[in-house]
Amino acid sequence: MFFVMVVMVPGALIIGGLAGMREGSRTDRTLSTVSIVTTATPEYVSAVVFIAVFATATFGMHWFKGTATSAMEDATFENFFLPVITIALYGMGYIAQMTRASMTEVMTAQYIRTARFKGVSFPKTVLRHALRNALIARFTVIMLQFPWLLNGVVIVEILFNYKGFGWVLVQAAGNNDIELLLGVAIVSVFVVLVTQLISDIGYIFLNPRIRIS
Repeated sequence: MFFVMVVMVPGALIIGGLAGMREGSRTDRTLSTVSIVTTATPEYVSAVVFIAVFATATFGMHWFKGTATSAMEDATFENFFLPVITIALYGMGYIAQMTRASMTEVMTAQYIRTARFKGVSFPKTVLRHALRNALIARFTVIMLQFPWLLNGVVIVEILFNYKGFGWVLVQAAGNNDIELLLGVAIVSVFVVLVTQLISDIGYIFLNPRIRIS
């Protein structure tokens, strides 16, 4: 999950930020289309496509392993790349769209126009003023991805035969192991509650208007 967030969050913020800076441009349309396609594509479809293209000899690109069975003992880039990128792409599109919406709104704000009229360069205006304020609201969206990842890993771990949290859940359900199912459910609820708490507290510290009020 950590590696998924490392790939997903920076990638989504870069895509959404670049699209929002130039609303209506060719870059905006291209990146927005990419984010919509990744969000609309289920994990099991992406996983099958990635395995067929990058993990088999069908297309002549046997770059990565199509199974993560040995990932627990041999954690390598080849083992983890396809599962991580499969999960990350789906959430990346959603966060990118939200970031683009915030960035578009911020770029039309009065203080951005004032900074530009004062002669502040466009890159400096974006990095120092626009991007910072646009990312405040996206913090809660990013934190809400943790509970969603619990659903995504179930499908991806089964497809890549990775014995992780999702694999344990499926095995427990198949074996009618009620105690193990309850344990998995408790862990899931705990993750949801902790991420929600961090989201609420973090948003207060990031947004001075809420903190002052």
